[in-house]
Order: sequence, then C-alpha cells, then structure tokens
Amino acid sequence: MKKLLYILVFISSSTLFSQETSYRGLVLEYLELNGTTQQYQGAIDQLFGLLKQQFKSQNVGDAVWNELQSDAQPALQQLKAMLVSAYRGTYEKGDVENLLAFYKTGTGRQLVIDQTAMTETQKQEAASFFNTETGQKVISLQADISKSVSEVSEIWSRDLYRGMIDKLESKGFTLQQ
Repeated sequence: MKKLLYILVFISSSTLFSQETSYRGLVLEYLELNGTTQQYQGAIDQLFGLLKQQFKSQNVGDAVWNELQSDAQPALQQLKAMLVSAYRGTYEKGDVENLLAFYKTGTGRQLVIDQTAMTETQKQEAASFFNTETGQKVISLQADISKSVSEVSEIWSRDLYRGMIDKLESKGFTLQQ
C-alpha cells in the first residue's frame, strides 16, 4: 500500500512539474519573441554605460568590466523567472500559446520591430488577433501586467545596480559622489 502511495505521489508531482516547466518555457519563449529579453539586455548595457561614467576616474580595467558583465547575465535569467511569475498571475497557458502563435507570424514580428511600418494587411491581422479572446484579455489586462512588470523591473534594476556597485567596491573601486 505504501509503495502504491509513493508511486501515485511521484506520478502526480512529475505531472505538476511538467506542467510548470511547460508554462515557464512558453513564457520564456514569449519574452524572447516580444522583445522583452532584448529590452532588458539593453537596460544592462545602459547600466554599464552609467557605471563606466560613474567610475571613470577609478580607471577600472576592461577585465573587470567583462567580469561584471558576465555576472550580469544570471541577473537577466533571474529577471525572466520573476516575469514568469508576473505572467502566471495574469495569463493562462492557452493565452501564452496564443500570444506565441501570433508573435511568430510576420505581423507579430513586425509589431515588435516597428509598428509604424506595418502594412494594411498586417494592421488587419493584428486587429483580428486583438479581437480574439486572448487579444481582448491582453487589452483589458494591459494595466495590470504593466504594473506587475514595472514592479519587477524596478526591484531587479535596483538590485542589479547595487550588486554591481558592491562588486566594484569589493575590488577596491569607490563611487565618487
């Protein structure tokens, strides 16, 4: 009897883990397609521009900057994990699948690249998508997801900046104010 119970627990936990991994993977793919990952990579690049300016008088070598930039990449992965949580509270798995399907189209890619350069056909296709149940959900929950993403972004960027300052200080560089 105990053996059967262990087997049932193992099977159910494996199923739940698989579902979790699937949802997480879908959101991570969506974050790539909709430009979010690139946007945050740009934020990291801007942060390093700011840090280099702030520590200009300290003559921080390229090796240190390269090391710090390597250290920042796990922070990007951490951010994406935090964003998965924000999306989980807003969208169901089917919604994310529908979003992925749309952003994989030429219209979805153009929407990310340059919305103003969309053709009339692409505008009609986008309008059709946003008239679907998922599209309407995106529109109606835009403020909610934006608020969640904004909160996550603020925490992440503050922690990343503080972490980089701490690492520079641990190497003997001081922020001149």
